[in-house]
Amino acid sequence: MTRRGGWHVRGLLTTGFAHGVSDFYSGMVPLLVFTVVTAHRLSPVYQGAIGFLWYLTSSIVQPLFGAYSDRAGRWWFLPASVALTACAVSLIGLSGGVVMLGALVAIGGLGSAVMHPEAGKYAALLSGERKSGGISIFQIGGAAGYAAGPAAVAMVISRYGLAGSLWMLLPGVVAVGALFAVMHGIDARARQATEDRDSDEARVPVDTAGIAILVAGTSLRYLTGAAFMTYLPNVLVGRGATLAQAGLVVTAFLASAAIGLYAGGWLGDRFGTVPISVASLSLAAPALCGYTVLGGAAALPLLMLGNILLNVQSAPSVAIVQRMLPRNLALALGLMNGVAFGAGSALVTAVGLGVARAGASPTLMWVSALPLLSAAAFFVGGRRAVSGGYASARSSAIAS
Repeated sequence: MTRRGGWHVRGLLTTGFAHGVSDFYSGMVPLLVFTVVTAHRLSPVYQGAIGFLWYLTSSIVQPLFGAYSDRAGRWWFLPASVALTACAVSLIGLSGGVVMLGALVAIGGLGSAVMHPEAGKYAALLSGERKSGGISIFQIGGAAGYAAGPAAVAMVISRYGLAGSLWMLLPGVVAVGALFAVMHGIDARARQATEDRDSDEARVPVDTAGIAILVAGTSLRYLTGAAFMTYLPNVLVGRGATLAQAGLVVTAFLASAAIGLYAGGWLGDRFGTVPISVASLSLAAPALCGYTVLGGAAALPLLMLGNILLNVQSAPSVAIVQRMLPRNLALALGLMNGVAFGAGSALVTAVGLGVARAGASPTLMWVSALPLLSAAAFFVGGRRAVSGGYASARSSAIAS
């Protein structure tokens, strides 16, 4: 039985593993789409359209699946959704044209859209009072899988050609089999945790405006990270770095996120989700701005520190909204992971207009101020959460 305030390690590691496997395949999609479009000599317009289709089906619709999961979720939803993504993405290399390519991308995206809120719900239920820590395990798994996917599929395609993407079915089959084997027992633990929750917690009123403020703040945080990831090569090459060196810096930038995810889980549980979110976002802005102003190799630690601080907010922010929606844990994850991520990623197009007009470094300098707006959103939304009785006792004490 899962004790109130308990910590179900096996279940939490399973959510991180499921997230990692699903995002392992998600990470392959951009490279596979580019390769198929190039092989069939299609217009780059199709590449952009297919990329948008992936974001639409994998991110924006997550709250819809989350709401359904909260009402009628089943233990097999998680392994089945991972299987859907793994199969669809592995078949992309066989696409004979844009229609088949779009269909496979949409199917794989829907699998990802089901997995994220489903796994996020289990992470919340199985982490007891340590919500930020539980969510961080789930998120770290995804970050690791997403980083590994492009390298794995690139190696396979370089050796076997586009049809070699079928080889990627093998790790998916093994992983999905493992998930089917363990999920029934983990679901039983999660259901017991659901029954053990206080009835008062399940009857709290929904603060729609407060949740919208927090989703908007998280969208700005995602926009900041996506803008730096996208346009860092422009800055680095413009300052004299080679393309290979720029690639290494971007890889290190992405890898540093895992440090922030882990730290956010620990700090959020220890010092409160609201103050940690506000503090980390406020400190991220000067670190990122310092990198764009100073430049050079000596400023790289500021860049990495800025991304670490951006990601510290990730787990605490989900924990806040899940406390505000205690009967809709999957929906809460879908809002913070799907809608916020999708909106932030889509807005990178606007940043591109700034880069075209003013250059990459000046534009990223302005982008580096966005975490301050995000921090303001969490200050306002966090106070609403505290006044509504949603935040943890430690958050309440600090915020007041």
